[in-house]
Parts: sequence; C-alpha cells; structure tokens
Amino acid sequence: MQSMIITPNPSDPEVQSLTKEFEKREYKVQYFIPSSMKVNISFKVKFKSQFKDIEPKAALVRGFGAAVTQKIFFRLDILRAIEECNVKLINSRESLEVASDKFLTSVFLDNHKIPTPKTIICEDPIRALEGFEELGKDCVIKPLYGSKGVGITRLNDRGFAENVIFSLSKLNQVLYLQEFIEHHNRDIRILVLGDKVIAGMYRISDNWKTNINFGAKPEPIEITQELEDLAIKAATITRTEIAGVDIVESERGFLVLEVNSIPGFTALQKVSKVNIAEEIVQYFLENAKS
Repeated sequence: MQSMIITPNPSDPEVQSLTKEFEKREYKVQYFIPSSMKVNISFKVKFKSQFKDIEPKAALVRGFGAAVTQKIFFRLDILRAIEECNVKLINSRESLEVASDKFLTSVFLDNHKIPTPKTIICEDPIRALEGFEELGKDCVIKPLYGSKGVGITRLNDRGFAENVIFSLSKLNQVLYLQEFIEHHNRDIRILVLGDKVIAGMYRISDNWKTNINFGAKPEPIEITQELEDLAIKAATITRTEIAGVDIVESERGFLVLEVNSIPGFTALQKVSKVNIAEEIVQYFLENAKS
C-alpha cells in the first residue's frame, strides 16, 4: 500500500518520524513537494495521475513551504487541485487557508466567541498607529503569514512603532497588531486530533517570545477540562483536524493566540507520554476515507 505526505522537506525529522509510523503499517510513503511541482493542463498525462496509486485516497499535509504571498496562493491552489482529484487532505486546504492567515483566524475565533487578544488589522500606516494607541501603546506586530515567531516584534514606544509600521508599509505589508498580554514568559500549546486532545505543554522562555524556535523550553502541563474544551473548540471552528492551539494565561482568563494547521511536535514529544507521530498517523488512516 502507498500513502502520501505533502511536505516542502521530506528529510525533516518530524516527517521522517511519520514515515516510520506509516512503514510500520506496511505503507510505502510518497512525498509530494509543492515547490518542485509542474502542473500540466490539457496534456495526455493528467495532473491527477500521480495520485492513482495512493490508498486510501488521502494525503497528510505537513506544510507547503511558501513565504512569498504569490507563492502562498499558488501552493494553496495546488492543494485545491489535489482535492479536485478526489484526494482528501488532512488538514484540508480550507483549514490551511484559515490557520495560515492570522487575520482569518482572528475573525473565526471572534465570531465564535472564543476569547482572543484585541487585534487590529489594516494596510494604512496612519490607521495602524491609531491602533497602536487603542491597544494601550503596548502590542505585538506580526506578519500575516508566518510561523515559529519569525518576524514578530513588540511595540511599546511610539517612535519605534512609527519606524516599524512605516517600514513595513513601504514593503506593502498588511499590518497586524495584537495587544500584548503579560504572560510572564510562558504560554501553552495543546495538540488536538479531531475532537480529542492528545498532548500539551508549557513553553517557558527567558523573554516575552515563547516560541521553541527562539529558545523556549517545553515543560509538562496538567490539561484541565477548561483548557481541553477551549482547544477543541478553536480547532473545530477553524476546520483544523490536526491542530496546535496556542493559548496564553491572562487576567481575563485563557486567550487563544493562534491555531496551527502544521503543528510541530518535536518539543512536545519530549514532555509527552504518548507517541505523537503514531497518534497522528493512526488518526489519519482512521479518518482518510470519512
């Protein structure tokens, strides 16, 4: 039997962990790399022919690897084209579109009354500076598309805010500002598969950036029912079957920061009793035909 993983980097350690779990179940893994894809239209050899041997007719998505806006849209289009070949994607193209776009994620969370930090999104730098004031002159500015904390900057000085905002505006960037939540250098990551929480961790840093990519350390967490319910709800409303939900503790209670549709699990595995790669592959195979 043959299965498929969509990934920009087949040699990634997490992709290899997932591959080993497929192989334990006697599946041969085919890698689909979006950046190397050539799509033929109206040729005898059809685009869909490369999916004819996979069984079940599904692919596990572990990223599409684009940072430039035009490429992001093209690679999302490729995922849509794959779905048009009757291949189920986990996560779906819709989920990746919502969770990859911080603006859409914020809208979905707010519309479903999931507590989230106050956020302002605009293109006009003057309006963004108004937003800086409205957010108490202490906020973070984030790239609309991005992960692992790359490009996130804290603004708590008017002069610095002006420099950052006008510089980004000259680069034709959308300006996404979110209130800074005092979290004492700690936040929470919860991994959701379908309607179940599989694992969770604290991420503890020596500064306000709590991304593992910037040196934060994983610590075990006892997942309360409130945390579990909040994470599942956030994953569900963003249509994200395999979700990494980032949550911060605040004076207002738990707030959802983001929902990640390609959640990394290397750090989480260090503080988890379950085999996360095994859980992901098992979930994929059980839900690929549904």
